[in-house]
Formats: sequence, C-alpha cells, structure tokens
Amino acid sequence: MKKIKGSKWDKLARGVRKLRNTLTPALLASSSLGVCGLDALSYEVHGDLINFSKVGFNNSPINPVKGLYPTGTFVELTGKLESTVHLGKGWSVSLGGALGGMPYDNTRYDKYASGINVPQAWKNPDACGKNYTGPDSANGFCVPFWSPSGQYGSYQWAMQHGGVADPRGIGYMFMGEWNGLAPNYYPASAYTPGQSRRYEIYKANVQYKSDKIWIIAGRYDTTQVKDIDWFYQLTQGFYGMFKLTNKLTFQVFSSWGRGIADGQWMFPIYREKPWGQHKIGVIYQVNKHFSIHPHVWFSPKVFTAPEIKMYYDTNPEFSGRGFRSQTTLYAMYVYQWANDYIPGIGHVGRYGAARYNTWDPFLDGGKWRGLQGPGGATILIKERLDFNNYNVGFGIYDNIGNPNPNIGTYGNPVAIDGVEQWTGGIYSLGFASINNITDADALTVYAKTGAVYGKFDWELAERYTTAPRADGQALALYLDYQFGKHIKAGIKLEWFMQVIRAGYNPGVGFLSYMGQPLSLNTGVFSASGFAQGPQETGGIAHTVVQDRSHLMTHISYSF
Repeated sequence: MKKIKGSKWDKLARGVRKLRNTLTPALLASSSLGVCGLDALSYEVHGDLINFSKVGFNNSPINPVKGLYPTGTFVELTGKLESTVHLGKGWSVSLGGALGGMPYDNTRYDKYASGINVPQAWKNPDACGKNYTGPDSANGFCVPFWSPSGQYGSYQWAMQHGGVADPRGIGYMFMGEWNGLAPNYYPASAYTPGQSRRYEIYKANVQYKSDKIWIIAGRYDTTQVKDIDWFYQLTQGFYGMFKLTNKLTFQVFSSWGRGIADGQWMFPIYREKPWGQHKIGVIYQVNKHFSIHPHVWFSPKVFTAPEIKMYYDTNPEFSGRGFRSQTTLYAMYVYQWANDYIPGIGHVGRYGAARYNTWDPFLDGGKWRGLQGPGGATILIKERLDFNNYNVGFGIYDNIGNPNPNIGTYGNPVAIDGVEQWTGGIYSLGFASINNITDADALTVYAKTGAVYGKFDWELAERYTTAPRADGQALALYLDYQFGKHIKAGIKLEWFMQVIRAGYNPGVGFLSYMGQPLSLNTGVFSASGFAQGPQETGGIAHTVVQDRSHLMTHISYSF
C-alpha cells in the first residue's frame, strides 16, 4: 500500500524512529551499568571456613638474658563471605567480610625459666625492684605476672620463680593486630590484646574490566591482580592497567592501607605510611615468551625504589603435559629518604627507628645502629622447571645494605615460590615470627621439588639464609589434598634452625602488657623502644641456637 507523505502513518513512523533514536543510547548506557535486562545482571557468592594450626616443637621457657624464647603454638578459625554483582559491560561491585578467632594460644601459658641470673644493671629499685607494684612513667615499667597463687609482682621476681610471662598471650600478632587507619609509623598501642580486631570488611570495591582497561577502586585483594609482587594481601586504594598498544601496558597502583585475611593471619586493614605506598610502571610484552617490566615503588618522604622485572616463559600454554621453563629476575634499588621528622607522624626514612626485623646493630659496622639506614639493593633470581606433573625450582635472594625496612615485609616475591618469611619465633627477630630473609646484607638460597597427582600434590623445599645478624636453615615438606569440590586440607612439617649472633636482641617482639619492648641494657619495658628516635634495646652477650621447627595444618570448606 502506498504511503502518503504527511499522513498519520508517516507521522507515527517518524515518531517511532525518534523514540528509538532517543531511547537507544539510554538503554545502552543503562545496560552498561547492568540495570537493563536480567541477562546483563548476575551475581556470585563465595565463602570460606578455614581452620589453621601451628605447633611449635620448641617449648623452652623464656630467658631474655640469654635470648631464649619458645616457638608459638596456636589454633585459628576464620570465616569469610563475599559477593560480586556483575552489572554488565565489564562493570562489577564486590563486598566481603571476615570474622576470626583463636581457640588456643600457647603464649598465654609461656613461663620464664626458673632462677634467671638477673644482671646487676637491671636491679633498679625505682623501676623494677622487688617491691615493684605498677608502672613508673619516669623509669618505664615491668610486665606484670600472675603466679599460681594469684600473686602480682615484677617480672624480675617472676624470672626467679618461673612465673607466667603474660597470661593474656600475644597471639594477636597473628589474629587481630590492628594499627589503625590514622597514620602512625610506630603505633605501640597496636601491639596489645586490647587493640586487636578479629573482624574486617576486606572487600568493598567497584571494578571495570575490558580488553584494554582494568581498574579497581576501593578495598580489594592484590593477589587477584597482576604484578603486585611486593604487596600482600589486602589493600584500599586504586589499581589500573591500561593497554596502550598490543605490546605495551601502563600500570598504576595506589595503596592507602594494608591488611590480611587468608586464614593464617587476620590483620584488619591499617595504614602506617602517611602518604601511602604506590607503584607506577609499564609492562612491555616483547613476545608471548618474554616480558620486561620497569617500574618504581615509592612512599613519599619514606622511600623510592626503582626496579626492573624480567620474565621468560618457554611454554605459556603449559597445562601439565610436556616441558616448561620459567625464569624471573627482580633488580631493585631502595633509596631511603633523609627525613628526620614529619609533624604529627614522627621519624621515617633513613633517620627513622628501624621496625619489624630491620633493627640491626651490624648495619654498616654499627653506623646506623637502631636506624633504617640509607637503603640498598635487592636482587632476586628464580627458576622453575616443569616436566609433566613434576617440578623443580631454585632461587637466590640477595640484600646489599638494608633495602627491606619498608618494602619486602609487606609482601615479597619469594612467597610466590612458597618461600615463607614468617616462620620464626613469635617473640624473636621482630614481630609475628618474621625470619631473617629481609635482614640487612642477607643472602638466601633455596631449592624445591614437587609433583601433582590429580587432587594430591606434594613439595619439598630447602632454604638457607646467612646475614651478619643471624643464620637460618630450613627443610620443609608440604602435602595437600582436595577432597571433592569443597574441602581442601594440608600439612607442612618443617625443620628450622636459627643461629643468632651476640650483639642482637632476638626478643624485640617480647612486649609488655602495654606494647613496649624489653631493653636488655636496663631490664625495663620502655616506651623509648618505640619512641620517635633510635631503637636501642641492647643485645645478648653470647650467640645462641634456636630450634624453630614446627608443624602447620589447614583444612578449609569453600563454596
């Protein structure tokens, strides 16, 4: 039928076309936000129930004078629940929370050795004498103890009678330690049970991902993104990957907080570095086998660390059959900023008191005793070979100077190979069982082998670390099995010996009930150990050997 121009049918057709032209962009926009059409909107829910346990084989009583401390034994339970809503066109939002608990913490029962020979320099009647009854703000204070009869007294009396060191325990260093979101480089109040939090919102983010752009803003898990090898596990901030060409990608990472919720640890997201920790770089994919990743890590007024990562993979499509070789090189130089004081924050940079396990009386022949020092270089070379379901690997991690006080303890690429940093004693070599890998002038070599048989896999790993401060050698066996779709269980049995040299205090993590370390010079738990100045806690008079062998088990239910 012939249409007559100007008829009602023509007007109706023009109106329909106009409506179509008006609504189409709106529909596309709403579809990209996932609000148009049920087929564009989807969601997923994931949860984990995790039981993790560690049994330390060294139960020796505490003797701070000799530098002897037991290895921690504890049991942890963690529940995690998260959901992701996919809005369509690459957009999604995620929200997740975790709740944890520690049914057993052996540090609640750790005792002093009986009859410790208290040094004469410690016998200050004004600070920690026989009649000590409470904190002395002028002279420091001594940790209280509770004898079997309920008597309260000084720790020096407890040393001579084998009293319990701290009945509340220090298991919060594994489960719940929280340093706060307001920047505080030395948050001594965090190192107390009362400041711990065993819950957290670990995911709260919006994400967009396409062939050329990947951005995340909010709280997210850095293990689920690419090339953030020096940061573990949770953060709040921004992550971006922008594909400039087929071979070149620009990367930016901006972190304003860090935390952990992996079943073994629970650290609610906290912020110590006042201006955050950041990374900017590019990834150049030369071909499908070889990539070069120049970049820089930095924290304003704290450190700047240019680095290059080079990676070569002979068989990127490897799926368990055939041969594959993966070679990785990390070369980083860390410059510690020469900042002595930041108003409201305190000392940071090379003149800042060393933290974690970076306090080292041997650094540059004692020049930077108690301080972080000017920095240094880290070189890591590692190799992995796969032969069908078998694999072998080895690596060398070399610190020249003291490059790891601010990068290397938050996360470390050696962990990608399963080389664990946190296997020392809970009292010794800093906080939360950190070992000697990231020490100043430390050299670590490791080798491992393993295999996968369907749902079962095993691995045997050997590590040796030597440094001016201490040596360590460990041999570990890992066994894991996947029971059906939801349940996974495993054990690790590790023999680990440490030789700690005279002049260092291996009990820097031995804290009073208010979070201060014990000075071996005065016998006082003093706030000056965490004050905004040099950390001087003395050192042991003789080299000691400590057994840090342990058993770890885990079982999880995931859905």
